[in-house]
Amino acid sequence: MDSYWWLCFRTPQASLELDQDRLFELEATGIEEVEEPDSADGAPSADNGLPSAREVLVKAFFATAPALAAARAWFNGRQDLSQGEEKIEDWDRSWRDRQTPVSVTDSLVVMPPWVQAPEDSRHVIRLEAKMAFGTGSHESTRIAAALLERIAVAGGSVLDIGTGTGILAIYAAQLGAASVLALDIDPVVGPCLNENLILNPPPAGCRFRTLIGEIDALAADARFDVVICNMIRTELWPFREQLRGLLSLGGPAGTAGRKGLFVVSGQRLEDKPHFLVWRETAPFRIVHETEMDGWWGFAAALEQ
Repeated sequence: MDSYWWLCFRTPQASLELDQDRLFELEATGIEEVEEPDSADGAPSADNGLPSAREVLVKAFFATAPALAAARAWFNGRQDLSQGEEKIEDWDRSWRDRQTPVSVTDSLVVMPPWVQAPEDSRHVIRLEAKMAFGTGSHESTRIAAALLERIAVAGGSVLDIGTGTGILAIYAAQLGAASVLALDIDPVVGPCLNENLILNPPPAGCRFRTLIGEIDALAADARFDVVICNMIRTELWPFREQLRGLLSLGGPAGTAGRKGLFVVSGQRLEDKPHFLVWRETAPFRIVHETEMDGWWGFAAALEQ
């Protein structure tokens, strides 16, 4: 199977559960509640500025065209009904087909193991992408790597949440981090990252660990000098306060007394206002930010 199909429509919040049950009965392989940018909670606003009656944009996925057709027939007439077909991305095959170095930043090149590294490369990461996300070519990874180059990573402790292939965690080690913890919930990441660590052994002075699990799997007193989170807002938003709580506050408990910094990437430009509102209520101070082809990321420090 090299394609999948999707069906999208809008449904009232009160009907959401029933519609989801029906979609699964119609052989949907997965369902997504699509985040919409009109307001902080995704609900469109009325003319008076107040949220309107809650409606949800639902996107269901199907493994076969007949299953899609049956679902479309059932939900025919629903508001904003649309459908489509997408090719399944095989990260391993597409990465091997490319076989060329990827300039992530001016200082970092990511490439397959079988490609010769450019002679002028300051930092090189060799990896097998496999089925985990992260080959270095996406703007979100490039933004995060560029931000890491601008903050004090050397000698610090680093947590990379949603590490994928481990590019950012491995790069933090290359930039001199004393310890790195690469965290992801996807079990596919474990074997893939282990292979990439064999190809890119951390420097002798860096303690590098991998953990497959939720943030709650971390020790209750775990604190880090740098926390990296390269994921879209809808994935990051539910644990944003936990992210802040993982930062070292400086003083005797912090590495060399430094205050923690967090690096956030993977945000579309239209998501920036949400973070600016959060900045005022958290509060934190953005020390660096970068935009690239419609994507945005920032490095921030907590305000005392």
